[in-house]
Amino acid sequence: MNTHEISQISPDIDYWQQENVIGAESEIDVIKSWLEFSCQNSENTYRSYVKEIKRFLIFCDSVGKSFHKITSKDLNQYYTILEFPTDDWLIPDVDMPTLKTQILTKGLNISSVGYTRKVLNIFYGYLLKSSVISVNPVSLSRKIKYEEPHNHIGKALSFDAWLELKKWLSIQVSRAKGPQERSKAIRNKWLLNLLYYSGVRRSSLIGLTMDCFKMEQRGTSRVWIMNFMMKGDRPHSIFMTDQLLEELKAYRASIGLHELPTGKETHIPVIAAISLKKNSLQNATTSISSRGVNFVIQECLSKAAADCHDHFISEELLHATTHTFRHTCATHWLTLGVDVVATKEHLGHRNINTTMVYMKNTDEHRKNEMDKLSKAFSNSGL
Repeated sequence: MNTHEISQISPDIDYWQQENVIGAESEIDVIKSWLEFSCQNSENTYRSYVKEIKRFLIFCDSVGKSFHKITSKDLNQYYTILEFPTDDWLIPDVDMPTLKTQILTKGLNISSVGYTRKVLNIFYGYLLKSSVISVNPVSLSRKIKYEEPHNHIGKALSFDAWLELKKWLSIQVSRAKGPQERSKAIRNKWLLNLLYYSGVRRSSLIGLTMDCFKMEQRGTSRVWIMNFMMKGDRPHSIFMTDQLLEELKAYRASIGLHELPTGKETHIPVIAAISLKKNSLQNATTSISSRGVNFVIQECLSKAAADCHDHFISEELLHATTHTFRHTCATHWLTLGVDVVATKEHLGHRNINTTMVYMKNTDEHRKNEMDKLSKAFSNSGL
């Protein structure tokens, strides 16, 4: 870590002239020494601790204190801010942040606040052993009862992780600078939303053109359909949800097309490759490659994870892959109560046993919700 990675706090020259075991002469020295000691063999731990300490230093700066002068009262205030952030800590939906503290998209769940306290306790414990401080303020701050999420890294994203990613994608569009950056942000937002709402495999998107979207008569209703080829060159079609149709409209409008497909746009790719030309999406005729899809997904996931201040959601995003979106589509559908047969037909499974695999995830979710309900009944006396 270099000094540019950490916000500098007002130096306390007199304080750092005092001796300490690690020979630190500044806040940066202490942090570097702590990270080296605590994260010797784990890149993931290092990345997580850096994110936690950078955010904490922003808080320290906001209250006008160096971290060695932070009190337990300050820490309690910090926990509250993380769980229930005020506007001066929230990223604006459209405008660029005007304050250093505007770094959160929403409040952290209690598990992530608990994780923050855990990391700070390790940090201040190290400072105490190093004679940098005489008392660990975290030990005197309020305790946070929480349980770390079970299997928070799995085949499917949690609802919270998807919503975090979805908001991050929208923010990238609103903050894009220049035509090429905006084109990429628009295309990436459409790609990830398409994967989530459709559950389509990556291979089915390659070479797909806008004429795959058509309004058809099904039974007594006219509905929007998406047609594509599945593995084994099997033709397949899915009903488009209102959310997917709205994402399609927004994408088409942003690249200068009529908001609804005409059924004859055989030359316009559903997911376009981005060139270096100005407004390249509006003139795109080349579909993104399979490798390109993977690159876009991993780039978005890693950047969204880096920007996410919720530790457990960040870990979910970091461990996700392109195929995670298909698993997420299935799991979310079943968790929300969609019939397993309808889910099977949507995903194009030949055997319903394949779809039933996703029921394991929903069973755990339902059990967790039932536990919450039981506690609520007990607390309310119902």
